[in-house]
Amino acid sequence: MIGDAPAPRVAKIMMAYRSILVHIDQSAGSRSRLGIAISLARDFAAQLVGVYLDDAPEITPSIAALLPDDIVAQYLRNAADAQRAAEDAFRQAAAAAAVTDIEWRAPAGPAIEAAVGHVRCADLIVIGQPDAAEAGWSFAAQLVAAVLLETGRPMLVVPYVGAPATVGTNVLVAWDGGREASRALADALPILVRARQVTVACLDPGASARGVDAAARDRLAAYLQRHGITARVEHDNLGEDDVAVGDWLLSRVADLGGDLIVMGGYGQPRWREQVLGGATRALLSAMTVPVLMAH
Repeated sequence: MIGDAPAPRVAKIMMAYRSILVHIDQSAGSRSRLGIAISLARDFAAQLVGVYLDDAPEITPSIAALLPDDIVAQYLRNAADAQRAAEDAFRQAAAAAAVTDIEWRAPAGPAIEAAVGHVRCADLIVIGQPDAAEAGWSFAAQLVAAVLLETGRPMLVVPYVGAPATVGTNVLVAWDGGREASRALADALPILVRARQVTVACLDPGASARGVDAAARDRLAAYLQRHGITARVEHDNLGEDDVAVGDWLLSRVADLGGDLIVMGGYGQPRWREQVLGGATRALLSAMTVPVLMAH
């Protein structure tokens, strides 16, 4: 009889990141973002993948034919030494943290294309904030935009000034009811369920106000509660100035003593370039805590 049949066994699936990539290069911020990636990999028992990407021009056979042999040889030695030093730093830091499930990758070919391909097969990418004071700023900015707009994966951007002692314990979520915000919230759930405090700032610039009305805010709170997240849901009307939204979020996370912002990343790919939205650009240029973005 149906009534006597045993109840079906339901497997409890814990949300987690199982594969975390971290961008490694020669910049000053590389060690800081590696530390965060190692901490996350340890917390989630995830594989840690170091991906070496830089903007050094590739010497093709046609270019090499135009240069003296000793110049080409020295260039290749310098490139190999830089890559080897980066790999050694990655492996030593992982070993010091007892993270053993690691992999090192140094893909050949155009770096931006390689980054997009590798990130698409990962749960999370840890990447650095572009630093206008560094020579590689343009490449770093292109890398962030391409990862955000082309991979369909969340990225955790680490400030070049360094990260707080903890990341993801006190989280500010920016919510405007849009697709990008929804994607970022879902991608951040593994972190949010572990956080001590989660504050959702419901922002209603212009036409998106319908996504943050009282009924929508109640649905959002109930959704998070079903995942075991008791969030404080705020409502803030900031008008339609994208840059003001970015500045407000930075001010609010400071008021809360937060260590992470979660937000949708806005922009659109255009011919030969990626164009980021105003709030996204503003936050990336002045961020003080790590920001988890998804598009």
